[in-house]
This record gives sequence, C-alpha cells and structure tokens, in this order.
Amino acid sequence: MGVPDLTGQVALVTGAARGQGRSHCLALAAAGADVAALDVCRDLPVPAYPLATRAELDAVVAEIEAMGRGALPLEADVRDPAAVEAAVAETVERFGRLDIVVNNAAIVTSAPFWELSEEQWGAVIDTNLSGVWRVSRAAAPHVRRSPRGRIVNIASTGGVRGFGEFAHYVAAKHGVVGLTKAMAIELAEDRVTVNAIAPGAVDSPMLAGLADELGLTPDEVHKRWLHDQLLIEVIPPEEVTGALMWLLSDAARHVTGHCLAVDGGALAH
Repeated sequence: MGVPDLTGQVALVTGAARGQGRSHCLALAAAGADVAALDVCRDLPVPAYPLATRAELDAVVAEIEAMGRGALPLEADVRDPAAVEAAVAETVERFGRLDIVVNNAAIVTSAPFWELSEEQWGAVIDTNLSGVWRVSRAAAPHVRRSPRGRIVNIASTGGVRGFGEFAHYVAAKHGVVGLTKAMAIELAEDRVTVNAIAPGAVDSPMLAGLADELGLTPDEVHKRWLHDQLLIEVIPPEEVTGALMWLLSDAARHVTGHCLAVDGGALAH
C-alpha cells in the first residue's frame, strides 16, 4: 500500500533540475506519472551560489523520457506570478490534467537577522514561502478536479524549530508549515490532501552552495547541523523522496495537514 501507482497522473515539481527535486521527478516517473519539471535555470542576485542550469533541467527530462513517461521542462521563477500561471497552463495544455504538486523550490543565505539585507529577506521569503502559495494557487483549480489530488510542500526542520543566523529561512519554512495546514482545511471538501515534509541535513546543491557562501566546506556545514540529529549522517535526497511517495500513496489517503519529519531525529530534542 505504501508504493503508489501513479499511472495516468500528472505531477508538477518545482526546483526540479537537481538535488531533491531531481530525485522527486525520477521517482514520480518510475511510479507511472508524467512530470512537468520546473526550475529557474539561471543565477540570481540572491543567493550568491550558482543555481540550476537549463542543461541540468534537460538532463532530468531526458531521464524521465527514458522511462517512457511524458516530461515537460519549464523555466520559471516561482516569485513571478505570470510565469507561474503560464507554467501551470502549459502543463495542463500538454497533459490535459494536473493531479500532484510538489513545492520543492527553495534558496538559503545565512547571517544574523540584523545583518540581513532587504534583498536577502525578500528573496528567501518570496521564494520559499510565497512561491509555495503562488504555485499552489495556480494549480488549485486543476488539482481540485483530480480524482485524488495531492499537494506536498517541502519544508524543513527549520519550519518547526529555530536556528540562529537563518531568521528569514526559518520564518519562511514556519510559514510553509502553517500554509500547509490552512490549505489542507480548505481543500478537504475536494478530497485533496496537503502535507509537508521537514527534512534535516540533506546532501544537496543548496547546502553545498551555502557552504561556498560561508567560506566552508560542505563537510563543515554538515557538522554544524548534524549535531542536532540523533542519527549523525547526512540524509540522501532519496530518503526525502521516499516520504513523498508514501504521502502520495493510498496508504496515506487520510493523512492531511501533517508535517512529516525526515530528519535523523533532530526534532526529538
């Protein structure tokens, strides 16, 4: 019951070109879904580290198509309402429906809250929180028509507890957890479930990019956060994907408004 059969369904994944997003896309396709893979595919003023490229997005699409599934590459910034609306419209035009939304796109920077610039605060809040709302808003009319609509928002352990020098990220991810609960209430009448996942320290380009920004190695960044985990190891993105796939399965059809931690026990403290 915990392995979904997504044959005939269509999923939209944001932040799809690498890391967790790539893992999510490939698992969805392996389960039978057609996938619209969305990423910004360009660097931005915030964050300072490089973001995904169009070549990386095209590689994900090629891997999905190699499984015999339909794949649609979408270049869009989740901060841009018009681009988000157009991406959802293109998805529905291509596949005729939209059943699953995985809000995975996120960025991070680090500084004490009094040193954060307006640009840093705005970019992180607008991408990590408002982007989830923006994509879900555009997708809602279509997901509400699905026989088994699902929305999964990738939050963070920072959405449940606080971390120093990440006030903007923590505020955004706390917002994602709250937004998830509100969306679950509002979509329950349509039998659409809405859940969040709270990963711990995941092996990802975002964490590696943060290390570069701080002048640290990825291993040093991992050690800074791993001391919070009971299981002292970096979490592979595929384990977050495993939680996602369970939430999309029939075994979780009565799970909604929930935040599922994949965190090595970090929130047990």
